[in-house]
Amino acid sequence: MSALAWLFGLGALAIAFPFLLHLIRQTPKGQTEFSSLIFLKPSPPSLTRQSRLENILLLLLRALAIGLIAIAFMRPFFRGQDALTEYEVANRRIAILLDTSASMRRSGLWEQAERQIEKVLEGLEKGDDVALIVFDEDVRTVVDFKDQMDDGLSARADSIRRGFKSLGPGWHRSDLGNAMVTVADNLDIWRDSQRTEGDQTTVAKLQVVVVSDLQKGSNLNSLQAYQWPATVFVQFYSVVAADPTNATLQLLAATSDESDSGLRIRVRNSEESVVDQFFVNWNTGNTVESLPFFVPAGTSRVMQIAPEKNLNNQFFELTGDSEIFDNSFFVAPVEQQVLRVDYLGNDTPDNPEELQYYLRRGLIDTPSRKVVARQVKAGESLRGSAMGSQALTVLTSPVDEVRRDEIDEYLKGGGTLLVVLSDAETVNFTQDWIGGRLKTESGNPRRSKQEYQMLAEIDFSSRLFQLFANPRYNDFTNIRFWDHQPVEIVDPNAVVLARFENDDPAIWKLDDSDRGCVYAMASGWNPRQSQLALSTKFVPLINGLVEIAADIPDLDKSYWIGESIFIPAAEAGQESRQIEKPDGSREAVPAEAGDFEQTDQPGIYRLISGTGNSVDDEAKTTGDAQVRDEVLFAVNVNRSESETTAIPLEQIEMFSVNVGEQETAASERAQMRSMLDRDIEDRQKIWKWLIVAAILLLIFETWLAARTSSRLKFSTGGTEASKTGGELV
Repeated sequence: MSALAWLFGLGALAIAFPFLLHLIRQTPKGQTEFSSLIFLKPSPPSLTRQSRLENILLLLLRALAIGLIAIAFMRPFFRGQDALTEYEVANRRIAILLDTSASMRRSGLWEQAERQIEKVLEGLEKGDDVALIVFDEDVRTVVDFKDQMDDGLSARADSIRRGFKSLGPGWHRSDLGNAMVTVADNLDIWRDSQRTEGDQTTVAKLQVVVVSDLQKGSNLNSLQAYQWPATVFVQFYSVVAADPTNATLQLLAATSDESDSGLRIRVRNSEESVVDQFFVNWNTGNTVESLPFFVPAGTSRVMQIAPEKNLNNQFFELTGDSEIFDNSFFVAPVEQQVLRVDYLGNDTPDNPEELQYYLRRGLIDTPSRKVVARQVKAGESLRGSAMGSQALTVLTSPVDEVRRDEIDEYLKGGGTLLVVLSDAETVNFTQDWIGGRLKTESGNPRRSKQEYQMLAEIDFSSRLFQLFANPRYNDFTNIRFWDHQPVEIVDPNAVVLARFENDDPAIWKLDDSDRGCVYAMASGWNPRQSQLALSTKFVPLINGLVEIAADIPDLDKSYWIGESIFIPAAEAGQESRQIEKPDGSREAVPAEAGDFEQTDQPGIYRLISGTGNSVDDEAKTTGDAQVRDEVLFAVNVNRSESETTAIPLEQIEMFSVNVGEQETAASERAQMRSMLDRDIEDRQKIWKWLIVAAILLLIFETWLAARTSSRLKFSTGGTEASKTGGELV
């Protein structure tokens, strides 16, 4: 037997009231004085018996009635065989999602995370399954569900503890959205698979426990396009830093509007910061430079370093902030590569009426690249120069047979040749290279200022003219050509990039894997032949051609943690390459590799190349000895990790995420048992019979009390009458 409301059983204590009422001694009410008694001395009454219970049957009936009413309010029922077993209630499948991103390096957070995980483990019940999963940019399982299916509860908890001990916060950025979506999707797929297996009536309740600082810079984009499963609940165990102050620095790329080469430094302060004074320090040889920054909470400030103080430093440090995980910024020194442009022509470089004069002045240098032009004279080789690597060869006039054979070898080796057709003789000499010939009806070239040609058709999708594809820059109508060679294209592999108004080809390209790449121009750029050299289009056009001919991609020297470093292809003869990490460890890089993915710590990474069997640690050597070459890359902590203000849970709930805790098996079993008890009690309704019994009992007690009272009065009246009759007698 059981009851729904045991506390109503306290009402049975009211049984004590009938006992108290029966034990109270009744004294006569009223008093009659006799005058004859004034001469007597008062004497205390003598007790012939003590107070005792009278009418015990009435007392028991009243107590029993009160007890029945109290039991009725308890709503008792008989359980019988209706009981719950532990197999009728689903247990939980809990995925502990632990944040190991860079922001978790803040003081005290990792210790808090351990305590939060311990709290989760203490709340486990028999039958619960638990896994430990870590996330930053990626998601990785440390302790899987399947590893613990046959283990006991304590063994599972110990497995999670050992897995946590093997971990630590890394340097990657946080992608909370991707982690939540990945885990929720896996749990939902597992649940669907369990439903399709056999006649299983209960499936584990799915719970995700996120242990994280929930910093604002964490990526939540994956949640936007994801339909969150209704069966998966998420509970957040937040860790909070004792000191909310956090600032970070970043070096910004130079803009085209800047008039000098000074570095721009930005310092950003967190929204909850209590400090606003910081310093940025860097080394300039033997001295340490320092730049003060006043940055109020929640703002940022940008300042510029004077060019004379910018000595290509590799390390900048922020001070004044207690959290140091993001206080360093690394910069890879810019290494300027020297490219060579060889000029084959008879004109001198100081004649403003000829081609070479404008070619030399049109070639510009960039921070990553220096272009050197040289005129190849008789007896000099195209390859015989120490001035950088050869990028482009420009031919403006016929050459001798020796030079011609040398150009053929240059093209077969993958070189790029620009042929400027200044006259008909050059066209006839180079027709095998340019894939065209003079038109038979060409006549005399135009030389009148009133008689000119303009570019009427340009292929802006080509790599050469792609720079001018923007409508702001694609106007070539102000460039006039006084003199051009009418060429007929005969090679089907030739691609025309620009045409004159009369449909003559102006610029075309002949690219052959066996014979190299040849660009041809039907007119020169000097003022005698056209206005091209005096226009704003000439400098980007000729420099773009040099970059195409060099075919060397711009190496990005700055990366975030987790990004793949693009590395140049190995040169011929390079048998060994390695990447040296900031901690001094080295990773071998295959010759065919195009990138390096193990960027797991901030600092300077060095790509070390050698021509020998192994990379020597000593300084560079020349001659037959091994040559050691280095390319430096800077890898920094993603600045989004510095946004340490916590995300409000309302923002996560906006993505329809079920934020809350799944019920434990014990709690659900208690609720189900309560529902079952109510159902049984509602069917049995024992309380009604108890109320009926109590009413009948009270009716009987009332009748018995009245009968007992009448007997008592009759007995008392007869006694008094006999006493009176005796006195009369």
